[in-house]
Amino acid sequence: MSKPVKIDDDFRELAPDEVLDGLRHVDFRDASRLVRRAQAMAQDYTGEGRDLLHDAVTRAVVSRTCRKAISLESFLAGIMRSIASTQRRSRERRAEEPPIPLDWLSDHLIDGVLADRPAEEDIETERVRALCIEVIDRLSAQSALQARLIDGIGLDLRGRALAEYAGLSLDDLATARRKLKRHAERLWPDFQKRLSPAIEDE
Repeated sequence: MSKPVKIDDDFRELAPDEVLDGLRHVDFRDASRLVRRAQAMAQDYTGEGRDLLHDAVTRAVVSRTCRKAISLESFLAGIMRSIASTQRRSRERRAEEPPIPLDWLSDHLIDGVLADRPAEEDIETERVRALCIEVIDRLSAQSALQARLIDGIGLDLRGRALAEYAGLSLDDLATARRKLKRHAERLWPDFQKRLSPAIEDE
């Protein structure tokens, strides 16, 4: 049987009911400090301050951990900061990706529209996609924690943002990621054979 998740001494469990009860005492008026902080952080968020705050409240309701002696407003502000900074880093990474070469576009454009790929490529793409979905489903079925970790990775969360999303300390996040990696490595040989059956014929 797996060991229970160990929470660092500086953290404590924050139950959904505790969040819901605390939200009744949070000032959500437009002039409140929390809403003003949301509006300021929204410059890095794909939405308005109220949208960012709503996203943070939604995530906070999910059972997770937080630092001891921290107010709910500070907790929400930390979640908003994490969401906004993650989106900013994601945009920065996309901006660093090289643009599509013009000569490639000229070779694949027909009357201003990208030419369709051959049917064989579409079939192969769908086959590989189905295999990937199957592997992700098998990894997610291992445990609720592992499923949430995979979900967070899919949302492009990293570091503390991923730890908060999964409800873990940073140390426990590292342990969970190693466990996920080992599980994926066990599934890889069978997946590799099905992914590239032609390899066996070489």
